[in-house]
Amino acid sequence: MSNFYYFLCNDGSESFLKEEIKCFYPELSFAYSTKGFVTFKLNRPLRNKLEVTFARHFGEYLDRGLEHVMHKEFQNIVGKSIFYNLDGDIYKSENLQVGDEVFELIKLNEEAVYLGKFKVENERDKLIGGFQSMDIPSEAPSRAYLKIIQGAKVAGIDFKSGQNAIEIGSSPGGATYALLSKGLNVIGVDPGKMDSICLENKNFQHHGVSIQDFKVDKINQPIDWFLVDMNLAPEATIRECEKILAAIKTTMKGGFITLKMTKQSLVSKLPFYRKLLERLGFDVILTTQLPSHKQEFLMYVRSR
Repeated sequence: MSNFYYFLCNDGSESFLKEEIKCFYPELSFAYSTKGFVTFKLNRPLRNKLEVTFARHFGEYLDRGLEHVMHKEFQNIVGKSIFYNLDGDIYKSENLQVGDEVFELIKLNEEAVYLGKFKVENERDKLIGGFQSMDIPSEAPSRAYLKIIQGAKVAGIDFKSGQNAIEIGSSPGGATYALLSKGLNVIGVDPGKMDSICLENKNFQHHGVSIQDFKVDKINQPIDWFLVDMNLAPEATIRECEKILAAIKTTMKGGFITLKMTKQSLVSKLPFYRKLLERLGFDVILTTQLPSHKQEFLMYVRSR
């Protein structure tokens, strides 16, 4: 068993990651940090399996050294192996599958290249370094376009043309546009102005009211997908969505719930947010920070 673990996170989320480890994994102590990369020393065996929200990827440390030295060691590895840097440049890739044990080289700079290993346990682990190399279309109204596309990728979801979705906090329409582009019918609830590219689409219904004023009887079709992205504290976001979730629970295939982390102290409440959703009758399938996220994270849920 390794004495160190390394974690890749979004630039600016290092403090959230450190706080999460401090709160929930006291067996680990902080060792080293650079932009988007944090390591911790294992002081005693972990009591719980590592499931970290504010890391896109993590693994067990094996070795560290100069690039040419580590590359020689890497050549002798038997099995699947990948090589990339912290900017998301991929030098060697593999088609990863759930169950694979993978060795990886991570280039921090010319002087520091890490050798580590991890096991592919879910769709997110198939993404090298947790990166997703995709561009936002020039016509997309906002970066929320990437949030839903990336969220679906890590959750292993394929949206189907003709499915129905409702988005709470839809303005100006980034995520709505992404779904409309895939042929979905979308209901958007937001008093803010929606982009014309959404308003002009015949498959879009806009309700220009707050979630507090929205009446669930306005939902006139079975809902497959639920999205919420509001500028509220995490608990308030979940509470405000209760009436919608209750109304669509029997048909909902999955929910993408984006929660804002306005301060570091909210990290300690991650289990509480999970319990709120579980009490509403949902299973929390994953909690993760996507590459496009800033001070926020995704909870993907399904009905029980």
